[in-house]
Amino acid sequence: MKIVYKDYWLLPPPGFTAIMWFGRIIAKRKAEPLSARIVNHESIHEAQAKECGGWVRFYLMYLRQWVRVGFKYGKIPFEREAYCYDGDLAYLENRMPFAWTMF
Repeated sequence: MKIVYKDYWLLPPPGFTAIMWFGRIIAKRKAEPLSARIVNHESIHEAQAKECGGWVRFYLMYLRQWVRVGFKYGKIPFEREAYCYDGDLAYLENRMPFAWTMF
């Protein structure tokens, strides 16, 4: 997975170090190099996107979840899974498909 270090005005948004954007991690230049935990978090999103049938469907589902939970970022199931397991660097090797549905 490619990591791009930039200081875009939109990506990553304020308050975020990095964001997964269509299979690339866009990170703030001042965060170079990214921690293994952040890369793992974004890699979990990549696995989720594959399960959803691609990036466009993933982002549409992500937006729908965000609306459904009252625009509370920390309650989005995709994010809950990623934050719960981003410290476990072996998680993706043993991850159950569609694990985000359990959150």
